[in-house]
Amino acid sequence: MPDPITHIIVAVSLLWLFWDKKYRNYVLLLFPFAVLPDLDHFLPPYHRLLLHNVFILVPFICLALYARFRAKNDVLYNVALIASCFLLSHLLLDLFTGAGVPLFYPFIGTTFGFTYELLIAHGSVVLLPEPPAAFVQSELLGIALTSLALALIVFVKNRLPFQDVLHATKT
Repeated sequence: MPDPITHIIVAVSLLWLFWDKKYRNYVLLLFPFAVLPDLDHFLPPYHRLLLHNVFILVPFICLALYARFRAKNDVLYNVALIASCFLLSHLLLDLFTGAGVPLFYPFIGTTFGFTYELLIAHGSVVLLPEPPAAFVQSELLGIALTSLALALIVFVKNRLPFQDVLHATKT
């Protein structure tokens, strides 16, 4: 499992780097969402179950959609999306720990994850169940893929015409 510092540093650095300058302070304010799913470690019967699933994202995504389409509130929209990105980055990073994540709990108890290691030698990449001495840890691959996913989300968010629609309705 990535430690809380890894969860915070990966998510905050990516969101700070790519998010609109106008809302960057919210990235710093909302960073506890990067470690929120780990609160279920203090609930022994629900260890890595209650908050380590995709359903933790639903309220924040619904809030973002409400703010975008009904309330036309760009601050609430950005806050909800930042919180969603923090939670999503936590789930993505935990997929690559070897322990996996029960993504669809309580409906499906199956744990999903990536436990293989990558062997990189002579320009080729091979998945191995038991890595030899020279390998890239799956947690590093998780950090790279989480970075890519967050960058893609922010790229798509920045291409939405929300600002133009909001200003057009006020005038």
